[in-house]
Amino acid sequence: GRPYLDSILHKNQRRVFGLLERPALPPALAAPTVPYKLFLSGKSGVGKTALVAALAGTPVPPVHHETLGIEATTVYWPAKLWASGRPVIFQLHFWD
Repeated sequence: GRPYLDSILHKNQRRVFGLLERPALPPALAAPTVPYKLFLSGKSGVGKTALVAALAGTPVPPVHHETLGIEATTVYWPAKLWASGRPVIFQLHFWD
């Protein structure tokens, strides 16, 4: 799994990808990308933005401030399926 992790890491931290970007994998390691859109809603100040920041590998905001509108964050997560043993890359679009 190290080559898949290397494609989403930069200096041992998760790379931040834009909406139109994706990890570059060599052709020998090509894996299907499975997209999911995850919408987070809830009361103000419960940690939705902090959760997305922690999963994306970005710094968690130290001070609470309300998110204006919707923040979209894309996270790539490599996984290996138990049933088939094939690697896949989950493309998680968090809408906070």
